[in-house]
Amino acid sequence: MSALPANEAPAARPDGSDLCTACGLCCTGLLFDVAPLEEHELPRAEKLRLPLACNQYHDAFSLPCPCHLDRKCTVYEMRFSVCSSYECGLLRRCKAGEVPLGEALSRVERVLRLTDAVRARVPPLVPPRPLWDEAREHLRRRDAEDPSPAWQGERGALVAALGELRVACREGLDP
Repeated sequence: MSALPANEAPAARPDGSDLCTACGLCCTGLLFDVAPLEEHELPRAEKLRLPLACNQYHDAFSLPCPCHLDRKCTVYEMRFSVCSSYECGLLRRCKAGEVPLGEALSRVERVLRLTDAVRARVPPLVPPRPLWDEAREHLRRRDAEDPSPAWQGERGALVAALGELRVACREGLDP
């Protein structure tokens, strides 16, 4: 953790809200498949009709979160504890002053652009699943029904785009 420069007041440090509201990738299923819930949060999750993924080990809801629309949380003021407490590695480093906010926002924008590029090639499933699952299903279906050289070219481009997105997530966001 870097020391705060003498001329920089603690209040000058970002609180993370600018980065989080510009990002929201943790809500989309790009970083995780599920979000854990506390037992007392289950009734509210059911009321919101979240896709529950409860088992003997944990209570959770499946991502992407249906309350995350147009890159905004529609229940922000009453979000779940996992949502309010989660900090990706990029956010932690930004709040610590190790990564400037501008650089952090640039990393997020790159991941969002790559995500949009992949999303443009992969039809969404109903109900929605994380992009990785939807891409895998799209590849499986197309491989089964279309052995053409045109599809093989599209397939190669999609697989390359997925690889670039995966690296950008790991290196840029450090979930």
